[in-house]
Parts: sequence; C-alpha cells; structure tokens
Amino acid sequence: MELVVANLDDVRAQLCAQFERLVAEGPLSCALPGGPSALIALTALKDARVDWSRVSLFWVDERAGTPGEISANAEMARRLLGDPESRRMPRVFAMPTEVPDLEAAALSYDRVLDRELHGEPLDLAIVGVGEDGHVAGLFAGHPAIDELTRVAAVHDAPRAPQRRLTLSMSFLMSSTRIWVIAVGGRKRAIVQSIVGRSGGQTPLDILVRNAADITIFTDQAVRRD
Repeated sequence: MELVVANLDDVRAQLCAQFERLVAEGPLSCALPGGPSALIALTALKDARVDWSRVSLFWVDERAGTPGEISANAEMARRLLGDPESRRMPRVFAMPTEVPDLEAAALSYDRVLDRELHGEPLDLAIVGVGEDGHVAGLFAGHPAIDELTRVAAVHDAPRAPQRRLTLSMSFLMSSTRIWVIAVGGRKRAIVQSIVGRSGGQTPLDILVRNAADITIFTDQAVRRD
C-alpha cells in the first residue's frame, strides 16, 4: 500500500499526473466512483493532457435512479473530459441504474464489462471511502460483499441511498491498480486505522489486504508507525 498525503489541490494534481502517466503507457480501462468522490476525481482528471480516445470509463457504483433518469456522474464525465472538437472523447459506459429491476441491471453491466474488458480485470479502479470504511456500494456485514460476479445489486444498503449498483469486492480486488480517495476530516480515523494496520474488517481493510497495487490519496495527516 502507498499513502499520498497532501492538501486537496495537490491530491488532485497527483491524481492527474499519475493518470497521465498510465494513459501514456497504453489504452486504459478505468472505473470512477459515485458519490462525493466523483466530483474530486472528475475535477482532477479534467486537466489531464491525454488522448481520451484511449480511455474507457466505467463506474464502481451508482445510486439507483428512476426510469428515464440519466446518470448524473456519467453526464458530468462527458461534459468535463475529452475534446469534442478533436473527437478525442473517452468511451463512457454508465451503469444502467434507471432499470427498475436491479438484478437485471447488474447482469447487464456485468456483460458490458465482460465484453469491453475481454474477461480481464480493470486497469484502474478509483474508489471513495466512507467514514465507516465502506467502498463503492459495499458495506461491512452486507451480503453483497460476498458476491462473486462482477456487479452486485444492493436493495438495502445501511445508509442512503439504499438502492445501488456496485462492482463486487472480488472484481474490485482484481484490478491492476486501485486508487482510494479519502478526503475530509471524517476520513482521518479510517485512514489512520489502515495505516496502523489495525486488522479491521471494513471493506477498505479487505481491499487493502488483498489488492495487488493500492494507493490511498488523502488530505488528512496520519501517524506512520
């Protein structure tokens, strides 16, 4: 695990620079977070000087919408990223959260991932983390955390929004690289527990223990024992 501690502007700059390096190495499949971390990630990546046509964007989680509702995160990504004039735009694969049947929506997105990634893992997954240690739509003790497909439907998350689609823990853990955004004072305790290797059982703990390459970006000063 790598820890990057900086103020918010520098966190964004680090995210942008490292993203540029990855895209320079070759085509990139990247999953973006939902929730508050979506804005941090997108405002960081919008300044990236990359050929966006080499980037395929997916999502790690989304709240379930109503029929006909368009994903706000996907629309924001389309607005902020890429260059329409040069047609160098990322390929954007929004989660089908407007589908009333969440199980059908999860299966549909699972098939999209399988088709677009050719059965391989993501090159990069960017996730947020809650103060309770949840990542994506995965919460401690919730049965969705044991899902073995790529995508899980969540009807009863312990915090709002209760209905979500989320990438599964098993699929997230397989990603070549994982970046965790942990910004704000309420995230300090969970980051400190990870750095202190407390042996917790939150989804973030599980991810850190099992991921091959994980970096936590935070604006919170923590003790490195």
